[in-house]
Formats: sequence, C-alpha cells, structure tokens
Amino acid sequence: MIKRTLGRTGYEVSALGLGGFQFTSMFDVSPKEADAIIDYALANGVNFIDTAQCYGGGESEAIVGRALQRHAGADRPLVCAKVGHLHEGILAGMRNPIEAFQDPDKILAAIKHSMWLMRIDHFDLLLMHEVEREWKADFDTGNCVCMEVLEQLKKEGIAAYIGGSSWDCNALARMVKTDRLDVVMVAGGISLLNRWMYDELVPAAKEHNVGVVVGGCLGQNNRFLVSEDREGVQKELLHSSDPRQAAQGKKLSLLYDLADEMGITMIQMAVRYVLAHEEIHSHTMGARALAHIKDNIKSAEMGPLSADAVARIDAIQDLDRDVSGSMKLKEFTVVSSK
Repeated sequence: MIKRTLGRTGYEVSALGLGGFQFTSMFDVSPKEADAIIDYALANGVNFIDTAQCYGGGESEAIVGRALQRHAGADRPLVCAKVGHLHEGILAGMRNPIEAFQDPDKILAAIKHSMWLMRIDHFDLLLMHEVEREWKADFDTGNCVCMEVLEQLKKEGIAAYIGGSSWDCNALARMVKTDRLDVVMVAGGISLLNRWMYDELVPAAKEHNVGVVVGGCLGQNNRFLVSEDREGVQKELLHSSDPRQAAQGKKLSLLYDLADEMGITMIQMAVRYVLAHEEIHSHTMGARALAHIKDNIKSAEMGPLSADAVARIDAIQDLDRDVSGSMKLKEFTVVSSK
C-alpha cells in the first residue's frame, strides 16, 4: 500500500483509507461485518480511518473504538474524528438547539462523548465537521467558537492536530489560507467527472503544508459511475432536457469507453485516478460489506493510473467547461492515445 505524509502532521498514512460512514446499522451492516471490514483493511495495508459523531448517531465511533482495542499494538490505525451534527443528548432542553454550536461547553461535551465512545484519551486528528454549516465560521480568518475549542484542545495535547471538513472546496481553501488548519477533508472534490478541489484548495494546501484527505471518489454520482445498466444511464442523461445532465451523459459515455479500453471497471479506474494525484494524501472510501473493502484494496494495489490515462480523464472532465470554468455545450470526441 502506498504511504504518504499527511502534510505538517508528519503522519505516514495509507493512500487508501477507510471511511466510517457506511459500516453502521444505517446501512443495515451488522456489528460483526463492520468489525470484519476494519480488520481486513488493517491487515492489508490501510492505516487510516475516518469517522464522525453523526455517522450512525455515534455507532461508527463505537465501532472504531472497538477496533482500537483489538488493534492496540503496531497495527493501531490513525483515526480522523469530527465534531458536528451535535447529538440529541447535547441539545436536550435547549429552546434553540442551533445555539449549541456557539456554546463552548456544549461543543466540549460532544467531544468528550466521542472520546468515551472511542475509548480514547486523545485524538490523532479532530476536525470541525462541515465548516460551512452552523458554526458561523469566518472563512477568511477562521474565527468561530469551534475553532477556539479545537485550538485549546491542541494546546492541551487532547487533539494532536486539528482541521476542517466540507463539501465546499472554496470555503476550505479560504480557511487553509489562515494557517490555522493542519488537515482538511473534502467530500466530492474529485471523481472521474470533476476535480474541483484543484481550482483553489489543493494549491492552498500545498502552500501551507496542510494534509489533504478526500471522501469517496464515487461521490453523489455513484449511481451513474457504478451502474451496470450503462445503456439505461446514457439514455436517461443524454436525452435529458437539462443541458448539464446531457453534458454529464456525454462524459460518462466516454469514461465507460475508456474503462473498457483499459480492461478495468469504473470503480477501479476511479480509485486509481485519485491515487495518481500525489497531493491527495489519503482517500477514505466507505464499505458496507467485506467484499467492498476487498475490492477497494485490490483496486489500490493495481497502482495509480498512468500520466497518459489521467490526462485523458482530465480532458473528458474539461469538455463541458470553457476557460472561465463555465459550461460549454458542444459535440466532442476524445482521441485515443493508443
């Protein structure tokens, strides 16, 4: 498994990590299966797990906590935890629950609850979950109550490193420039269909030596990217009255053809595409079954895509954008590099 240095943290993390959102009862995953997913991942080179308070309403944290007890030795994974989406117990009795996100005592109570669930006395990484939400963060200064709490926990050694997560690449990029974050985690920033995080976030992270983690590369388009009904997908999108849907259908058709030409699945192509971006230190993919993590690791072991293949995917992504980043709709083809 490829290992990369997670920015200024100095942690050596596996380029393929394990996302903790999907191995919970929210997705009908049994505790036994969840344990098997983690154990297999750790036995096969993965050393980085992502979790959050809202994943299964704390269930993911408890599952990770059990794993940390089983793997307390040399194979203990690094864990990226998050504070956010405060659970009902923290919000109980409040007339306006949103105010809890501006209350340092409530934020600390949520963090202590996470520590209890995971059976830990400190965090490897602790992130503000979805920085653009209820925290009222000033992206250009980083100022907000949660940031103050995280920075104090870092001073006390309770959080070794801190950071933020978001679907909003621009918000994260602005906060990175404040130099107050050690790590960022972005969801939906890169897939076979886009690489939005490279517009501003990746350059900012490189300049400030901030660790970069991405969520599943299948993103919100996984129904299309992994569908076995390619004909149905192309019919649905290509004949859409929405020009953006139609443009996406054209790109998917070309991606399907490229995967067939390379003799690999769309998932394998997606995993290997992200691995080819060295600025992304770890890519945490979720798994609802043991077979999923086995397939993800198999894809990673195939290695990053070649520079030529990456360039061809980039070209497909850029076909519906003009130089300003706006949509451009036209007929297009991609010339094979063979």
